[in-house]
Amino acid sequence: MKVKLSVILPGIRYKNWAFFYKKLKESYSGKCELIIISPYDLPKILVGHDDIKHIKDYGSPSRCQQIGLTAAAGEYITWGADDGVFIKNKLNEAVNLLEENKTSYKDIVVCKYLEGNNIDPIMYEDKYYKINFFKNLSSAYIPNDYWILNVGVVNTKYAKELGGWDTQFEGTTMAHMDFAVRTQRAGSKYYMLKEPILACTHTPGVTGDHAPIHFAQLENDEPLFRRIYNSPDCQNKINIDINNWKNAENRWKRRF
Repeated sequence: MKVKLSVILPGIRYKNWAFFYKKLKESYSGKCELIIISPYDLPKILVGHDDIKHIKDYGSPSRCQQIGLTAAAGEYITWGADDGVFIKNKLNEAVNLLEENKTSYKDIVVCKYLEGNNIDPIMYEDKYYKINFFKNLSSAYIPNDYWILNVGVVNTKYAKELGGWDTQFEGTTMAHMDFAVRTQRAGSKYYMLKEPILACTHTPGVTGDHAPIHFAQLENDEPLFRRIYNSPDCQNKINIDINNWKNAENRWKRRF
């Protein structure tokens, strides 16, 4: 049976992977594969599973996620974070929502997510998932109805045609936002799954293992996003080279 869904997981928190895999199986009942891209080995409990691909790489989160896309064999892709888990049955609902409503292989399901124990109520509202809601990143060249895409379900062929994520961004947050803009410019229609699909922990600032992400976001990713999208030339950015991950440093200095 053909793989229906490829789940891409760039990660460093290897102690969490077995639980992530368990919750993935509770969230999606179809034929899927989990693609883990990390410098660390698989835990013994996950070795030998024919639905897990493991790729070793020391690159940034965006580079690792992009490598995962190139290896994806499913009809659809989604992606997660190894400080979080997919919520029970929600991946089933997301895939079903896409298949019941899509009019083109370009169409996408966008999903809400939760961070931390004290959930900000705004994360349950649709407006939080619009790009121009974030005033420090909003742009006159991005329409107000454009969605972000921090988590969602996308046709794999389409994602690869667009070139996936831009690994000029080191973290995935701005890479997701850039990908969202490019898909909507290319004609994607977005469908919102009304309930959250992913629950993550929250490590603000430089707490825990978050410091490299924190500095990548502030020093590289947000300034880069503003430079690109505050120029009228940004309207021409749709397709990129799927092998752009080869231009990112192969050993991410901020962490390694």
